[in-house]
Amino acid sequence: MKDYTIAEDFVLPSLGKVYDKEINPNIKIRSMTTEDEMRRLGKTSKPHKLLCDIIDDCLVEKPEISSYDMCLADQQFILYKLRTVTYGSEYVMQSKCDVCGTTHETKINLDDMVCNNFTDEVKDLFEIDLPVSKLHIKLKLQTPHLLEDIDALKKEADRRHPNSGSESAFLFYIMSVIDEVDGNRLNQLELENLVRKLPMRDTNFINQKADKLTESFGMSMTYNVTCPVCGSDYECRFRISSEFFRPTLDE
Repeated sequence: MKDYTIAEDFVLPSLGKVYDKEINPNIKIRSMTTEDEMRRLGKTSKPHKLLCDIIDDCLVEKPEISSYDMCLADQQFILYKLRTVTYGSEYVMQSKCDVCGTTHETKINLDDMVCNNFTDEVKDLFEIDLPVSKLHIKLKLQTPHLLEDIDALKKEADRRHPNSGSESAFLFYIMSVIDEVDGNRLNQLELENLVRKLPMRDTNFINQKADKLTESFGMSMTYNVTCPVCGSDYECRFRISSEFFRPTLDE
């Protein structure tokens, strides 16, 4: 049977420079097939792993790292490009006007979304000195693999301490973005004990610096919308809905 898939070339926003070993950032990704979609709809206890396995299979020219272990900026970039290669760049979302409160459909072009590449200035964001304890912290970028590990830790904490909810989620998030403390990599128990005892000013500092690092490159998660009812311009956060993988056809 003739191969009807489409393949396009892209460059990862990290430029391959944020990993332990620099990787080739040039990728080629093909459009999804029915078989890929069937896999996506399958049941799994590890949704991030399932999606990344599909992404990896759709990469015609692969980097030396799985998308499961890529920073979120690179993994999300590939995900968006997989969608545009498969279905096109037009995406329909529901958004709510901040001024009049009207909820309406918004059509956006995924190819028009801003994507910032890694720069040398980003390197300086990886290392910080805490304001109270004076500990020197090396930060790390989250990956789909790490998100899955955090979810597993949270479920275990909830099992041991029901209703821990957002408390454990916050703890594990802070732990997940710490790579080294004063040049040392701590084991999970050591790291948890450290984070629990940190002055909240230090923890807040880590939280905000990690957010700044995460947002320093990659796809922008916001876009501007003009309300069709009141004419106001407002900023909307991008969300993945059923339209992302199974867009509705125009009649």
